[in-house]
Amino acid sequence: MDSTNPAIDVDLLKKHLVEVSDHESELTDRVYESLFARRPDAVELFGTYSRANQQRMITETLTAVLHMLDQEHWLGEYVHAMASRHQFSYETPTDMYPPYAEAMLEALAAVTGSDWTLELERSWKAALDRVNEMMTAGYIPTSH
Repeated sequence: MDSTNPAIDVDLLKKHLVEVSDHESELTDRVYESLFARRPDAVELFGTYSRANQQRMITETLTAVLHMLDQEHWLGEYVHAMASRHQFSYETPTDMYPPYAEAMLEALAAVTGSDWTLELERSWKAALDRVNEMMTAGYIPTSH
């Protein structure tokens, strides 16, 4: 378990990532389908990207989760750079992160099938919530 968040079972999530890595294409389809159903305005942010770029974004999310779980010393800089890119290049509003995390959870559960457990759900939710907290904390206040 992650000592900073006892709800995150690091070993379980690492093992699960290996298991779902064979389903990257399906995972990508499911995440964006679910996100667009939750937030139709997300199509404007993400829908214009190629499938390869969408897969890269999913991979970036999962990579951030893995690095967070491993408590990489450079994670703060990585997430800050990612937050800056999302804020200024993609113009992603912070209220997009929770539905994205929900879509990711739903997609992970779907590709996992009957092997999806409450422990997996709790660990993934806690890990994604933590990354979202770090991302939004990295946003620079702007005046409009």
